[in-house]
Amino acid sequence: MRLPLLALLAALLLAIPLAADTVVEEIVARVNNDIITRSEFQRSRDQLLNELKQKYGAEGDARFSENEKNVLRDLIDQDLLVQKGKDLGITGDTEIIKKLDEIHKQMHLESMEEVEKAAQEQGVSFEDFKQNLRNQIVTQEVIGREVGSKMQITQEEMKAYYDAHAKELERPEQVRMSEIMVSTQPKEGDKDKKEATPE
Repeated sequence: MRLPLLALLAALLLAIPLAADTVVEEIVARVNNDIITRSEFQRSRDQLLNELKQKYGAEGDARFSENEKNVLRDLIDQDLLVQKGKDLGITGDTEIIKKLDEIHKQMHLESMEEVEKAAQEQGVSFEDFKQNLRNQIVTQEVIGREVGSKMQITQEEMKAYYDAHAKELERPEQVRMSEIMVSTQPKEGDKDKKEATPE
């Protein structure tokens, strides 16, 4: 009785290392205690390619080959800034809600589900979209606190910059006019409703 039990136990112990050797995700870089996986790298690479194709059209592929080498460095930089944000207690939770609401209004969508569908149509899951937004918000906040707070520009420096770049900053005068038209006549459907309802 003991011999079959020992054989079964030995077989189970030998099978465990075989299952543990399965590679789930390839690690491209390790940043302190975080990792950047091959799929994250590929997603960022594809996102860069899509952005450049949308912005530059046929010229996007050429620009992509120039910028492709920076993808991993940018991911590492972003991860370091997000980690610094965690150390500073920056979560970006309230800002992400505001940003999603702003996107919702800019795209004239009726609900957050439509924002989710729009993200998926661009080839990005909604969770990845939100995480990218959160990372952008946190990195901007960290840079603002750590760099912006230490920068002190004097009035003389601002004036000197303006004087040196005055021609670039000049814009021709322009006028923008908006008009709102409100009809005083009822719609066709409203006439039918008034005639159908007895008073």
